[in-house]
This record gives sequence, structure tokens and C-alpha cells, in this order.
Amino acid sequence: MPSRFLVIGLFFLALYPAATHAQQPSSRSMDDLNWQEFRQLVPAKIKTVILTVGTLEAHGFINNGADNTVPVGLAHSIAADVNALIAPHIPYGVTDILAPYPGSLRIPEEPFRVYVRAVLVGLVNNGFKNIIILNGHGPQIPILQQLAQDIALEYKVNTIVVNWWILANDITHQVFGEDGGHATNDETAMVQAINPKQVHWELFTGNDMAEALPVPPDAWSAVPFPATMLQYTPGQGIPKDRTQAKAVEYYAKVVAKVKALVLDTLNRWELAGFN
Repeated sequence: MPSRFLVIGLFFLALYPAATHAQQPSSRSMDDLNWQEFRQLVPAKIKTVILTVGTLEAHGFINNGADNTVPVGLAHSIAADVNALIAPHIPYGVTDILAPYPGSLRIPEEPFRVYVRAVLVGLVNNGFKNIIILNGHGPQIPILQQLAQDIALEYKVNTIVVNWWILANDITHQVFGEDGGHATNDETAMVQAINPKQVHWELFTGNDMAEALPVPPDAWSAVPFPATMLQYTPGQGIPKDRTQAKAVEYYAKVVAKVKALVLDTLNRWELAGFN
């Protein structure tokens, strides 16, 4: 009799790792999931989706797709911890004053708005209750915020738009001792941490850098803008520490802050009965 129970026990023990593994999604990327896997996961086990949005735009000596690279990297860094799936990335956005530079691509505001709204509605229709929009590009902030609000109110879901470089401004000052900017120390570090090959230090010259935009911003304008790196504060943001260690330190702290914000928001929605 004891040997019989031992055999049965060993049988279930052998099955346990497989059962445990089956509880986890085979991938956090919606691109990689089969429709039957998706049906089992959403919304029974996963109610949250991360939608990343960027654009193609000149970025000094880092890749034109930096506004895509960073939010996608952040999404993959936090998805498991916030129990979210990652929607396919939206790589084309509302590029403006840097659109004339080679390799940049501009989508007019209205078709961008219609397309992103359709994507958000599609995510809602697929059963997601919480939509986390990780944005990598400044000029489309008001569009994304308005869309997120409209979708939340119309479909009774929860939305949040995260603009990582604004959220991480205090970390930029902590790590680099000064302000950041477009394609400067903060964005360069994020790209370098994700993929060092996309940072071309050999192409960095002083001519790439423009001083901070005037306040008020309508004091003057130029298209194309006379430089592809923009300082938020005059004299600050010039990349100085080129080490991978500094880039990884900055990236890790930004990931931690984005993750903490998302987890806190999800928890507050839960406590308020919205989830």
C-alpha cells in the first residue's frame, strides 16, 4: 500500500511543474500568443494591457526610432511585474519640427487620432479593463491624454498615459546632476541601456545641440529646427558620462519609477472598485 501511494505521489509531483508553468502566459507579447491562449488569459487571468506609442524622428547621434525603442523597452521590463500583456507597438506618430530630417516620418494629427482610438477600442473589445499607454514622444501627449480620457469614460475602463521622461525628471537630476532634453543625456542613456549599438558617439558634435526653446515657445519657430538635440535648460543635457554602467543605472531607476506608478494606480483602481 505505501508503495502504491508513493507511485501516485511521484506521478502528481512530476505533473506539478507543468501545471505551474501552464499558469503563466507563454509570452507577454500579444503578437506571440495564439487566439486560444489569449482567450484563456484575458480577462480571467490578465486584465491589463500596455500599449506603447512613439514615432520616427531625428535624434542627434542616437537612432531615429529612439521614441520607439524606449517605451517598448520599458513595457517589456515591467509587464510581468504588473501582470500585463503588451500590445503591438505603434511606431508612427505626430512628428513636427524635426520631420524634414532624413529618416523621420510624420503622421498628420487627425489620422493618428483615428488610428490610435481604433486600437484602444479594439483592446477594450478584447476584454482588457486597464490600458497603460507608454508614450515616447512629446508632441502627441495632448492627443493621447484626450483619447485615453474619452475611451475610459465611454467604455467604463481604466486608462493611464505615462510620459517617461517627464516622470523621470527627478531621476535625471539625481543621476546626471542636471536637466535632460530631446536626444540628450536622459534619452541617450535609455537607448544605450537597451541597445548600445544604437548610440553613435562618433557622430556626436557640438553642432547637434540647440539651446532651450524660448519661453514663451511662440517667441520664434523654425522648420526644420536648426538642431536635432534640444536642451530643456540652457547649458544642461550634454551627454558626458558615456559608460554603460551609468546608462544601466539610469534605466533601472526609470523602470522602477514607471513600475511603481503603474502598480500604485492599478491598486488604487482596485480599492475604488473600478477593476
